Amino acid sequence: MTQKSKNPYEFLMPRMEGAQLEKDPSRYADLVDKGVAGFILFGGRLEAVKEGLAELQKRAAIPLIIASDLERGLGQQVEGGTLMPSAMAMGSALRAGIGEDVLRRTFSSLAVQARWAGINMIFAPVLDINSNPQNPIIATRAFGEDAETVSRLGVLMTEEIEKQGVYACGKHYPGHGDTREDSHSAMPVVNKTTQELEEFELRPFRAAIRAGVSAIMTGHLKVPLIDPSGLPATLSGPANGYLRRQMGFKGLIVTDALNMAGTGMKEEQAAALALEAGANILLHPADPDKTAAYLGASYPDTGADAGLLREKRIFSPGALSRLPSPPDFEGDRELARQIALKAIRAEGKIFLKQTGRFCLVILSDNPQALLPFTRALAEMAPGIKVIVNPERDFNPGSHLKGDFFDLLLLAVHSTPEAWKPPTAGLKENIERFFLFSATGFPAVWLSFGNPYIIPHGVDRVLTYSDTPEVQREMAKRIAAGRFF
Repeated sequence: MTQKSKNPYEFLMPRMEGAQLEKDPSRYADLVDKGVAGFILFGGRLEAVKEGLAELQKRAAIPLIIASDLERGLGQQVEGGTLMPSAMAMGSALRAGIGEDVLRRTFSSLAVQARWAGINMIFAPVLDINSNPQNPIIATRAFGEDAETVSRLGVLMTEEIEKQGVYACGKHYPGHGDTREDSHSAMPVVNKTTQELEEFELRPFRAAIRAGVSAIMTGHLKVPLIDPSGLPATLSGPANGYLRRQMGFKGLIVTDALNMAGTGMKEEQAAALALEAGANILLHPADPDKTAAYLGASYPDTGADAGLLREKRIFSPGALSRLPSPPDFEGDRELARQIALKAIRAEGKIFLKQTGRFCLVILSDNPQALLPFTRALAEMAPGIKVIVNPERDFNPGSHLKGDFFDLLLLAVHSTPEAWKPPTAGLKENIERFFLFSATGFPAVWLSFGNPYIIPHGVDRVLTYSDTPEVQREMAKRIAAGRFF
């Protein structure tokens, strides 16, 4: 049923900081009174978030959609939740023979924890196929490099989230995997015909639609052969129309964040175009009042249909009710550990000398994230020489050949993150040590994240994740003189 809205706030989903919700929720209460659709949550402590969201739901005339980026579980955003392995680790574990039942339980537990916190929409699964190794923002967020793996796991995740009364939101339509730019800072171009998209990028989206996904997030991606106007899919009538008509999607269309540079314009202008193009939820306006004022001036009745969004805000019976008992956090951590360890993959001749005489070099754009690894290794093997992010004048040949080592172990860590600064220093270090190892010095590369930044053809161990559990496990194995 078409229901024209007279309140532009009705389409907005602003950012919510969990710490601010705990400290002073008045700003969010004011936005609820103005009629926002809901919020996208970042951070906070579990019990405080749970209490704060419950109070806001009591205040709302229509239930709020509380969404969050929980691709890796509640622990990705909320302190106290379980941090799951990356999507690519899930795909690797599947290839290694882990049962679908384990993955289903993991996805179900993710949704249960979200619901316990008061979150009723999860911005996952990622349905992008990471077919471009140079992709700076998808990488390990994707289940894999092929349509079959991404479709299969995307369906499993969708089904288990939806079974728990939580909305799944697949992203980033029509597919962000074959790009070399991050849409947070630029507008990538997907130069593919509709036939090519249908044969590859769109397959996971079609599978998720068949599985009952409640929402799909459009990406700031220019697809000239669907819309030659130059507008990204988020703001494109033809792109949204293709999703509705050719793909048969009847759920909510959510824009990617409006404050990203990928829109190519000011966010309030992008908001107006997105509504005109058929979006239902305008995500992450940095200044919701300014955006609402612009929409009110542009469209006296906003010119947009709020019927579907209002319908979706009336959740299924019991979906907003309190769960009878807390989630099994300990059991969920064990599930995450099983998957993380099953995902570990070795390429080449992997060995560690029993003498343990080796040098560990950590190459990371965020070495703090590897503290569980370095601390565990320091306790278990205190004699190991550790070097963290060597300076540019560090010459491996002169610094290391004078010492007596059996092996050079290179632990590389990088994960895809929004607005991440350039990592030229990391790339230079990787290249420097690759050239050194090519001289014949025994070396093993160990990846705690994005595997694509490690050279091919080297002896390497890929974990795809930087969870504390997998870090401590790898430290334990190294100290024992074995990887497997």
